[in-house]
Amino acid sequence: MDIQAGRIRQGPIAAIAAFLAFALALPASAAPAFDVNPLSQGLEHPWSIALGPDGQLWVTERPGRLQRIDPESGEKTRISGLPDIRARAESGLMGLALDPDFAGNGALYLCYSTGSMLNPGNRLSRFTVNGDEVGDEKILIDDMPGAMWHNGCRVEISPDGFLFASMGDATEADEAQNPRALAGKIFRLNRDGSIPADNPDPTSPVWSIGHRNPQGLAFRPGDGSLWSTEHGPDTQDELNKIEKGGNYGWPRCRGINACGNLPSYHPAAAEFTRDGTIAISDLIFYKGAAFPEWQDDILFVALKTGRLYRVQLDGDKVTSHEILIDDSFGRLRDIAEAPDGSLYLATDNGEDQILHLVPK
Repeated sequence: MDIQAGRIRQGPIAAIAAFLAFALALPASAAPAFDVNPLSQGLEHPWSIALGPDGQLWVTERPGRLQRIDPESGEKTRISGLPDIRARAESGLMGLALDPDFAGNGALYLCYSTGSMLNPGNRLSRFTVNGDEVGDEKILIDDMPGAMWHNGCRVEISPDGFLFASMGDATEADEAQNPRALAGKIFRLNRDGSIPADNPDPTSPVWSIGHRNPQGLAFRPGDGSLWSTEHGPDTQDELNKIEKGGNYGWPRCRGINACGNLPSYHPAAAEFTRDGTIAISDLIFYKGAAFPEWQDDILFVALKTGRLYRVQLDGDKVTSHEILIDDSFGRLRDIAEAPDGSLYLATDNGEDQILHLVPK
């Protein structure tokens, strides 16, 4: 059973199995109707959406722009003061998170590409917003490996106030298994850039290893557990629950496969699919009141298939999933929840927009 723009359409059982072999179809009554409306247009490869305490949308564009968007009018305000950014292919200005005390300190965190084609890198920094400008850059992690592809660079802050960021393998797959390398990792830092004493290695920001290209990070309400979405090479995109010191297999293992003799290995909680890649991107745990049927479920978007998925869990086990949008707007890069429980979606087609998904 597939769902597109709030309307159910029947699909063959074989197609469901291709998406997730063990998934159970959700009943039609579980799918509330919704509308998807354009909020703001004229964007170029928006990568990350963060909601300010006043409801304003902060949006990164991969070519190297930071925008603030009014949620009522869709009007964009470009924020100046960014450093030089290497923007080519999948590299550029990517991850964004606002400090929990953003209203008071104006601090935000950006992950962006540095250097040149001959000497590429990625960097995680903290900035301070002053009006329509950012400044006071403090570099938190520098010289992360960079490439035209697999830069990862999603940024998220945990409920207990730690800063997390992802880094892809930057096309050097074997480095994902090297605990001292910065490629293919998820990091955990204090927000001032220092390393928490209870990290797996108190001298390293590395929290987990064995990642190919983690494109999404989200914390589950209630238990505060960290979940991630990750691109597979050509099949088996992953949904992972991230554990302290965990090894997620790349490049030796992928998806839900068993993987013998790999210490601390954690197979994926789910994979999408064995017949190809959906190019999975960012995720959230839905908390709002606009769609009470979705509360505590995972919502994630996909690039290649242009889909919005809903995933239900029983504990840490995926029990069912459905497709809410199926390529109606092209590639979908990011998803964020508004204060009223409606959703914002970012397209990633080159001529792009922020979409607003609201109940009918």
